[in-house]
Amino acid sequence: MDPDRQQAEEERELLALEQEAAALEARNRRRGGLPRLRRLLMVQAPVLVALAVVLLLWGRNAPEQAAAAAPSPALIGMTDAHLDPPASSGGPVYAYVTIRNNGGTPDRLVGASSPWAKTISVVSGSSNAGVPWITVPAHGSVTLKAGADRLALSDLNRVPKVGDTIQLDLNFASSGTVYVFAPVGPASSLTVLDVMNAMKHMDRLPPQ
Repeated sequence: MDPDRQQAEEERELLALEQEAAALEARNRRRGGLPRLRRLLMVQAPVLVALAVVLLLWGRNAPEQAAAAAPSPALIGMTDAHLDPPASSGGPVYAYVTIRNNGGTPDRLVGASSPWAKTISVVSGSSNAGVPWITVPAHGSVTLKAGADRLALSDLNRVPKVGDTIQLDLNFASSGTVYVFAPVGPASSLTVLDVMNAMKHMDRLPPQ
């Protein structure tokens, strides 16, 4: 090969190599402009992944934890229901009962009804002052008794007598209507047979 031509070819190869080296250097500089960000991402990536896993697990468990933490609804039951025998002078007949709430949320007794009376009022004390409601605490009980809060049956559809079994429907703000059977006389005088006979005439007066 002609020496001059060979020298020119070598100069072209050298120039090409220099251009490629310059291009690589420029590309490395552009890449090197983000080293801090890249290192930051590399360092924080495990932390971000762990945080994402925690958030995912929390999101899945949050409804279950909220449900577990939520109090149970009110659960009303009644015992020892009974009525005073009516006074010879007339007037209201008083009913008593122990109301138990086995749930985790308070409830309120807001009224009552019965086939035996047109009106049942919740009254308090010796003054017979009406009260709008009686709160039954969660996991607690309230006893309606003489001289305290109690139920007053008035405008009687039939005057009850000793031995009668009276249906009382107690209305609660959350639990709705809960019924109970109450004897006229001591609470202990109620028998299973009395309840069975009363249930045959639910929501109406039994035959005389």
